[in-house]
Amino acid sequence: MDGLVLTCDHDGRLRALHRLGAGLPGLAGKPGTPFPVLFGPDAVAGALDLFSGLRKSGRVVDQPLSSRLDPMGGFHVSGLSDAEGLVLAVARAPGGLPAVLEGLETLNPRLAQRLAPLRTAAPAPEVPTLDALFGEMTLLNNELANAQRALAKANAELAASNEQKNRLMGMLAHDLRTPLQVVVGFAELLEQRLDGRLEAAERACLERIRESSLSMRHMVEDALSLAALQAGRMRLARRPSDLMTLVRRNVSMNRVLAEGKSITIELSVPEPPMPMADIDPAKLDQLLNNLLSNAIKYSDRGGSVRVALSEAPGEGPGKGGGWARLRVSDDGRGIPPAELAQLFQPFARTGRLGTEGEGTVGLGLYICRSIVEGHCGRITADSAPGRGSTFTVELPLVASSP
Repeated sequence: MDGLVLTCDHDGRLRALHRLGAGLPGLAGKPGTPFPVLFGPDAVAGALDLFSGLRKSGRVVDQPLSSRLDPMGGFHVSGLSDAEGLVLAVARAPGGLPAVLEGLETLNPRLAQRLAPLRTAAPAPEVPTLDALFGEMTLLNNELANAQRALAKANAELAASNEQKNRLMGMLAHDLRTPLQVVVGFAELLEQRLDGRLEAAERACLERIRESSLSMRHMVEDALSLAALQAGRMRLARRPSDLMTLVRRNVSMNRVLAEGKSITIELSVPEPPMPMADIDPAKLDQLLNNLLSNAIKYSDRGGSVRVALSEAPGEGPGKGGGWARLRVSDDGRGIPPAELAQLFQPFARTGRLGTEGEGTVGLGLYICRSIVEGHCGRITADSAPGRGSTFTVELPLVASSP
């Protein structure tokens, strides 16, 4: 224990300074020096108050005294006045008096005896009463209740703002979808009416209009679906549908996008007709649009994309119905394993550009998974860097009539 014990006359002039351990560096003085001066110019006022209290009450215990002489910012002083004069124990930390007395008993037993009355004067730790504890608990409970009410209010405001944002997104997407459909339709009409009379550059312009419009329409459809999912309002209009016809039509439409990168889409469907599938045709169109646009986006120019439809073994969730299996494969750059685990989460691929710099908002596969799960189906991805990607979707079929 490092500390100091000062002995002074009744006027506060230093008689002797006794060091315990390494003492308190910086705190020193010659005999005859008023002890308040020892603590430095900034501490004189505080030391004089201490001296006044000591003369008035006869003792002080663990009184803090700010001083720049100590790196920690000050000292803690205990002392008493007796027939011989004043004796002061100075410690660096609060509650250091017992350690000073213990060290002093070996070093200077007579001085320890003079300070012994301070042992009984040390303040006992304050024990809160039962009423005080209840009062504190009540106060804390009230603060907690206020915080919970404020949090509930903030959550309600946040939910309302989020709902407004979803409605705005839905309205914007809905209003954009119709003019985009008009652009696509007129581009197709022009191409049909002017067939054979168009120059190569004019035909390329029309194809570019159709590609861009289709691409934007896919994004709008995804935005509408995301708004519906976040609002919990995504509804499926399921009915028995010819999945083979739907896939053929969708592949034909997406070949327009693929031609922009000279990518071929190969389609394989089963020879015997498949049973009808219990699906929402519009949502299945959206699912195929997302899978095919991703395959085109992440494939190199001149590559190929394969779409295969087949009937999978196993009993589906419906009575007596099986499964339809749809595979979309590409020979693109593939997906690193770390990204594969997060692939069906919203905004999972926002950092990856297509092979020709095509951007993505990272919603397509999240919406695909939502559509498939809404049909009680399954979707999986198999991919690795350098060997392309295959997405497999399994959907329930409707049982054939006996």
